[in-house]
Formats: sequence, structure tokens, C-alpha cells
Amino acid sequence: MRERKKRATRHQIHEVALRLIGERGAAGVTVEEICDEVGVAPRTFFNYYPTKLDAAFDIPQTDIPDASAERFLQADGDLLSDALALVASSTELPGDFLRIKALLHEHPDLAFTFWKQLIGRLKPVHTLMEQRSDDPPSARLAFALMVVAALSSMVRPREQADTNSSLDRLLAEVGAMKALLGGIDVPHPAEDAQ
Repeated sequence: MRERKKRATRHQIHEVALRLIGERGAAGVTVEEICDEVGVAPRTFFNYYPTKLDAAFDIPQTDIPDASAERFLQADGDLLSDALALVASSTELPGDFLRIKALLHEHPDLAFTFWKQLIGRLKPVHTLMEQRSDDPPSARLAFALMVVAALSSMVRPREQADTNSSLDRLLAEVGAMKALLGGIDVPHPAEDAQ
């Protein structure tokens, strides 16, 4: 019963924050206004969310089961593909992501905060990638590509997505990046010195 009440309170705070920020923008809403409408004290609000934007976005923490983490660490495929599969199986978007997308469309100034929160939620994946790789700079680059693929996949309208599978969408985004990068002639630093 107590857990159900906690989930309901969290959901109410999220719903009100998302609606008010959508109507007035982040600067036009206070935590106190959200609390007044929900009927909770600010202290209760901060038990659930650190900021009003965290409440509006309600991005779940990436929860990687121990067995999945161990499989990832022992896998011998390429790091990026395996990380994409791990993210697709361990991460879920907020249930009302379409409303959040609409909020970001109406208030593009909030996009940086959203992406920053999303990257923070993916930190467990980054940690595993660095543990698995013997080349930390390459692991960081693979993580960055994964994040860009995830962000690009999220902002693409669903009707433009080739598939409903999260992994297939992520792999399609990486494929598109690879094709784009394949057409770029990047001079090697050693060539510039000559």
C-alpha cells in the first residue's frame, strides 16, 4: 500500500510539473506552485525529485541487472553494438515521452537540461564500457556515439522510424552516422605537419 501511494505521489508531481512547465515555461513555474497543486510539502517534492525539470522529465535511472552487466563485460562483439543492445534492453523512456517531446519542441531552451539528465541516467552503461575496454578514450568515444544515436532516435518521429525495436532504431542511427562520416575527408594531423 505504501509503495503504491509513493508511486501515485511521484506520478502526480510529474504530471503537474510537466503540465505547468509546458504551459508557462520553466522560469514561470516554482516548486511551491507544483507542490500546492499536488497537495504536498516542498520537502516531499524533494524526496522525489531534485529539481522541477527532473520532475517534468521523470527520466528513469538505467537499471542494469547483474546478469546483463556480466554478459556485457564478457561479450566479445564490438563495444558499441554490445552497448547499444545493453541500453535497448535496460533503459526505458518515460511513459509520456511524446508529451515530453512536445514540451521540448515548444521550449527548446530545455533540451540541454533534458539531454544532460539522460546522459546522467546512462552513466552505469559508461562505467561498464570503460570496465570492458582496454582503451578508455575509445570507450568514451563509443559512449558518445551511443548517446548521440539514442538522442537522434528519440527525436525522430515514430512514423519515420523503420522499426519499433529500440535496438534496431539505435543501430539504424549509428548506421546513418557511419554513412555520414564515411563521406567526410578528415586530414590526419601528421599530414598537416608536412
